[in-house]
Amino acid sequence: MSARDFKLKPNLLCIVPPYPLTSVPLGPAALLGYLKANGCYDFDFLDLRLWVPYSFAPTHQQVGAFGETFVLDVPELPLVLQMLRNFDEGGPLIGPPTELFERYCAERVINSVYLHTYLTALDRFFERVFSQMKDLRFIGFSCWTTNYLATMLAAAHLKRRRSPPFIVVGGPQVTESAHSAQLGLASGLFDAVALSDGEETLLSLYEAFCQGNGEVTTFVPGTMQRDPETNGFRVTDRKPLRMKELPLPSFEEMSISSYGRPYDDPKYNNLRILPFQLSRGCTDKCSFCSEWVFWRTYRVGPVERSVEQLKELKSHYKADGIWFADSLLNGKMSRLIEFSETAIKKKLDVLWGGYMRADMSPDVASLVFESGCRNVFLGIESMSDETLEMMRKRRKEANNIEALRNFLQTGMVVQAGLIAGFPGDTRHRFLHTARVLQEIQQEFANLSVNTEPFAVMPGQPIFQDLERYGLHPTRWAQDYLDIAPKYRNITSGIYCTVDGPNQGIERLGEFRIGRSLAEAEIGLNYGRKEPLAPFRFHLDHLYGDCALGTLKSSAAMTYGAILTKQEQEELEEGHLLSTVQGQSSIPLLEHPVFADLVARIEAAHLVRPRATTPGIYAGNYEGSLSERAALTLSPFVIARVLEARAVLLVVNFISGQRMVLPVTSAWLLELLSGAPRFLDEIRERARAESPPQDDEAWMKTLDDLREQGFVVVNDHRTDRPPAPFRRRTSLQVIQPSR
Repeated sequence: MSARDFKLKPNLLCIVPPYPLTSVPLGPAALLGYLKANGCYDFDFLDLRLWVPYSFAPTHQQVGAFGETFVLDVPELPLVLQMLRNFDEGGPLIGPPTELFERYCAERVINSVYLHTYLTALDRFFERVFSQMKDLRFIGFSCWTTNYLATMLAAAHLKRRRSPPFIVVGGPQVTESAHSAQLGLASGLFDAVALSDGEETLLSLYEAFCQGNGEVTTFVPGTMQRDPETNGFRVTDRKPLRMKELPLPSFEEMSISSYGRPYDDPKYNNLRILPFQLSRGCTDKCSFCSEWVFWRTYRVGPVERSVEQLKELKSHYKADGIWFADSLLNGKMSRLIEFSETAIKKKLDVLWGGYMRADMSPDVASLVFESGCRNVFLGIESMSDETLEMMRKRRKEANNIEALRNFLQTGMVVQAGLIAGFPGDTRHRFLHTARVLQEIQQEFANLSVNTEPFAVMPGQPIFQDLERYGLHPTRWAQDYLDIAPKYRNITSGIYCTVDGPNQGIERLGEFRIGRSLAEAEIGLNYGRKEPLAPFRFHLDHLYGDCALGTLKSSAAMTYGAILTKQEQEELEEGHLLSTVQGQSSIPLLEHPVFADLVARIEAAHLVRPRATTPGIYAGNYEGSLSERAALTLSPFVIARVLEARAVLLVVNFISGQRMVLPVTSAWLLELLSGAPRFLDEIRERARAESPPQDDEAWMKTLDDLREQGFVVVNDHRTDRPPAPFRRRTSLQVIQPSR
């Protein structure tokens, strides 16, 4: 069997942009690990964020033009309704801008031309991605607030197929926002919504899907589903999983090297960091937080077992670091101490970091530092005792300062979280908070501040008791709801804004003050725009006088090219000419002034840039080369022979990784840039080269390319077809009423 026969499995877990691409995603890895532990090997994984440059929230803003506090229930409701109307009417999913679209953008301080271009490009991207996957039967999407509209858009493309797949959506947005889940179900874009813990729920849904020959005719616990009898929505509860029931997350289906991010400190350059959880839930019940509501209960796993699992991650995936995704690592201090002591005793020897509350003694800080902790996010929120009490933080200013100092004195990098515009906070108190943090920053260079504007979300305790905090909600304007009136039974109950104490200009001012404390734009910056534009190359030095030029293509993808100094100068001349002609806003890859130059640049590459069609692949991880693995170049790799230096420059334009190889390796890059190849095919080509290539040399080059993410495992050769899925335990279902 040739590697050319391989393709993605018809059952897929998927993430769509936008959401910050900071590390390998834990949610799908936990799902895959649980599926396989229960005998189900039927799923692949596809992270479409790798192809598309992101901004954190391009479709909505939390702070309006005049300081409005927008509610994060369905924050971009007019855009969602317009897309649903287009879907229902069978027209283009992203139509031309309307007057209501322009008004929405003005209210949200979003450039309407930018947003329409963004959505049009994303629509085109999904069309081209899914056109390459002819057979999709069951797909699960992970959904946050930022990618809710994009997830709906992706689902709409799939549901327009002659044989549409079964679509289940899970994650924080659809768990917290019942309206979001209901819109997806009512429109037919979602077939089921998984609530809270998704592992057992996904497995149960898939088993019901298999038993029903492509349909789920039962109410599965842990879901919201459409009730065919009442045409309403049925939520069926499921008991939260215990941590000891969770197997090791599986990153096998992920090209984990593609997530590498270079660090400024050479000591930590190109660390391979994987996510993990020691616990789920939170012991605190802060009034503004929905995290503890999402997980429902606080659960911890056996420390010895967790450390052994981490050692396995380190050994199998060659992980250098771990980012703990726990809501609160020091929820129980005794557990954190036990973990740190066990990590030292068992010689875990990995760097790690995570989220903690401001509760730390000097001795424990030294212990966790010794065990490998180098980065901590502390939920400080305020330095006012009165405000902290309203937040139900169970901390005081003195606790915050003490914990910050104890962490910082070890040398750890600490990021302090701050909330601007909390209802009941005052300008005086917030200025005091800013002054205290600034004084500590002057003493410790390893302290940064991340400020987020206060937001109202349906999963918060505040949302259920707005009057207590003096907040007055306003629903969406009627003409927005009239965009798709068939959904009014859902949309008429959705809040658009809240007003009350410390909102409006006060919240906006506090947000600006908090942002001034940050040395750089880091963390969850809701105002950040896309780093790339389609009109001009963003240049980063690569090697010698060459630069990596990246921009955004009209298909939403990142486009990368290796540019010589002369080509960079020609680009600048072209920019001057296009500006004089008044054509500077035409996408560069479609601009007549640059057509010949772009063609010459692309032709000079050994592995050429890709502008229109995303190269979709199954990016499996393999710790070492094996005869069973089918190998191919990552779709984010470009390569060029630099004749003046007689070297081959290979670049991953997403991760920023680069390698300089001898020109004699060009045959290997050419071979792998086509269909996936097994080792025996590569070996045969090496022997046919003139002169024949040395086995030891090309194998080492290939292994280096694979380990650094330039070459990915596309699939594995198997001796027999996979057996049909049969789970060990019986499925608990509830039959719908008839």
